[in-house]
Amino acid sequence: MTVAIKRNWSIALLLAAAWLWAIWSCAEHWRGNPNYSYGWLVPVLMIAFAARRFAMWSGAEPVRPPSPLPIWLAILLLLAAPLFFALEFAREQVMHPIVVTWIIASFPIILTLLICWMSGGRALLLAELFPVLFFLTAVPWPPRFEQPITAGLMNAVAAATAALLHLCGISAQTAGGAITLRGGIVGITEACSGIRSLQSGIMFGLAMGEWFLLRPLRRVALLIIAIALALSTNLLRTFVLSLQAEWHGVASVEKIHDLTGNIVVTVMVVAIWFCGRLLRGRTAPAFSIDQLRERCRTMAAHVPRNISWATTALLVAGLAGIITAQVVSGKLDAQDRTQTAAFFFLRDDPGVSQTRIDLPRDVWNELHPSSGEAIRVRDRHLGYAESYHFFWKPSPWNRFVLVHRPDICMPGVGWQSAGGPEPVTIDVSGRSLQLYAFRFRRGDIEALELWGVWRNGDPVPLNYDASQVLGASAAPPSLNLEGKRRSATEIVSCVIAGTPQSPPEPARAVAILRSLFDYQPGNS
Repeated sequence: MTVAIKRNWSIALLLAAAWLWAIWSCAEHWRGNPNYSYGWLVPVLMIAFAARRFAMWSGAEPVRPPSPLPIWLAILLLLAAPLFFALEFAREQVMHPIVVTWIIASFPIILTLLICWMSGGRALLLAELFPVLFFLTAVPWPPRFEQPITAGLMNAVAAATAALLHLCGISAQTAGGAITLRGGIVGITEACSGIRSLQSGIMFGLAMGEWFLLRPLRRVALLIIAIALALSTNLLRTFVLSLQAEWHGVASVEKIHDLTGNIVVTVMVVAIWFCGRLLRGRTAPAFSIDQLRERCRTMAAHVPRNISWATTALLVAGLAGIITAQVVSGKLDAQDRTQTAAFFFLRDDPGVSQTRIDLPRDVWNELHPSSGEAIRVRDRHLGYAESYHFFWKPSPWNRFVLVHRPDICMPGVGWQSAGGPEPVTIDVSGRSLQLYAFRFRRGDIEALELWGVWRNGDPVPLNYDASQVLGASAAPPSLNLEGKRRSATEIVSCVIAGTPQSPPEPARAVAILRSLFDYQPGNS
């Protein structure tokens, strides 16, 4: 292996740099989105699968390209530096983040398969095809594809859970993604919809198919089994949590929430592994380091010499483009007045009786803000209220925060819209701020939510819909969806309740917000 690397150091460095760039780009999503936290395992499995397939390779004669440099490779070298600069700058500034991530992830895949074909022919290309493509299981799904699936799963899980509860003699009603029980309402959030189990189940089902070297039809069967197990185990989890809410109250759900989640994931993984073992038709051949070294020597001997300088040029051009993009992006960040800290903060003397409350972990993980707090107010003059404040530093996730607007999310947990949004201007710390009042109704309860959102300190008008945030249709420039520097997002809200006979009034929510918060822009 050492000999192979010495003779082909430029190819080895180019592949390593390309894969590190792809992993680094995807890691931002693995860290920020719990749905893709399994992504850290994918590169490890990919390397293990690729090494085993490489050792199994027969060492067939490679296909040699013609001696002159292919015209497409010459064009690629000319465009390499600007192309890498554009991709890295777009990634750093969060311009079309999912599209850019997929392009970056595709580059090492295409490059690896191309080198396999040049140095080992069709046999090596086919041998490494699955391990290399397996990396795509860790690349985030496009929101316009993922969000409809998530919404459908939320409603389906709620309906199926209610049906199971009915079979147990428990009365349950559903409204969107909410299940109404005697003791309260259990909401099916995005995290509980099953999308996380579905995505990780697909990854693990494909991984076990390769682990046991199943034939194609058996791999398809195992993948279908994995998807069924992912959805059924998530349904079981929701059913258990609903039983907990019915027997011990909604507040007790949080106590077993994480435990049931961990148990369900473990059961799913073990079940997929067991099914893969049952479908196994042949035993995976053992391989040694000596075999890998021998295959590396064979591959190195057949690498076309006329592309060595081309890979070196591509590596230098790529590094130059990426480093230049980082420098330019850093200078722009320094010059622009980017919000890096919250402008709203709790007053030392709020003037109302209030306590901090803990948000359910699913809600926190779904929103994943940089900072935030939830406050419950019980005041003899202003009454009962719950207020929320969240701040997101510039990041690729901030655009999707705008989907969590009251009139978009509240109907999904059983509330019916009863009016709004009504523009409300309030004065906080001597500054005039634009918020909106939303009204909702559920049974005999009337609710009013005073809600405002700002991007980099600028108020966001509500002339947008979810499809624009998800990139399915053109969005107004006021949303500042493209670019990282002005994507810092801050949300403040206050929720109060009343009855149809005595509906909640915006003035009370305004008074509560003014009592709780000060506003000082420019703290960053």
